[in-house]
Amino acid sequence: MDALADVLKTIHMHTSTYFCADFSAPWGMDVERGDEGLFHVVVKGECWLQIQGSIDTIHLQAGDIVAFPSGGAHWISDHQDSPKLAGNLVVENIMAGANPFSLDATGPVPPAPSNNTIMCGAFSYDTKVKHPFIRDLPCFIHIKSANNPELQWLNTLIDTLANEAKTPAPGSTVMVDRLTEVLFIQLMRSYVQSRPGGQGYLAALSDPQIGKSLNLIHDEQDAQWTVERLGEQVAMSRTAFTEKFSNLVGMAPKTYLINWRMQKAKRALQLGEKSMINIAEGAGYSSEAAFSKAFKQFFDETPGKVRRGG
Repeated sequence: MDALADVLKTIHMHTSTYFCADFSAPWGMDVERGDEGLFHVVVKGECWLQIQGSIDTIHLQAGDIVAFPSGGAHWISDHQDSPKLAGNLVVENIMAGANPFSLDATGPVPPAPSNNTIMCGAFSYDTKVKHPFIRDLPCFIHIKSANNPELQWLNTLIDTLANEAKTPAPGSTVMVDRLTEVLFIQLMRSYVQSRPGGQGYLAALSDPQIGKSLNLIHDEQDAQWTVERLGEQVAMSRTAFTEKFSNLVGMAPKTYLINWRMQKAKRALQLGEKSMINIAEGAGYSSEAAFSKAFKQFFDETPGKVRRGG
């Protein structure tokens, strides 16, 4: 399993699409800051978006994808001056079958024929997991796929996702969730590609040497990697490898190894499928006592408490 896939599994990444709906002008959503990451896809038409705290507005066109991995506040509407409803109320109404921006909706301003198709959804993860992937998630991502030949397959994905969300068929719920996961991963990839030479965990994953070392750590978890062995695998000296890894990931490779082993041990304790000694050995400890002491120092709670669900 590659590093990103393993991380997403361990932090309990979950994605979902709230709706894909036709909106008739005037329409607008005022979205408050929340605990979940949010995304919007402009399937048809064009609209405007403004991030809370910014004086600039962003013009969005068909094929554009915007995401707020940390759930940042913003508004999105057909026109900057259009009245805006609370985003959570819009989601609740549409999911209940009452689109407030449909042509037959009643309101103070008669709606115009549908001029937008908007898809909205969310992704959530366990923020208690201590991992640089969560720490380094960007506040805002904007991808313009319509005129990018390299992202034409993404337009096909958007069309398929929109069709499944708008016209449910047997298995649509599972299909929409899986396609939304693909969309999230592509968002991460595109963000990294748009920032060559950047730093952070996402940049580390795309680096030929550090990315390979991270994949080794996550794919061969029983190998009991050391910094020296990882450096050898990517043809770097221990010193050069440690310096480059630390600069990109934000922590030394030894610290990352300990961090990840502890996260996997905690996950194993929560699942309750392995014995305590097996979990301890998998984390690199020869005894339950040594493991329990290190675990308590790392998480400020005992392995027994985690196993009991406390």
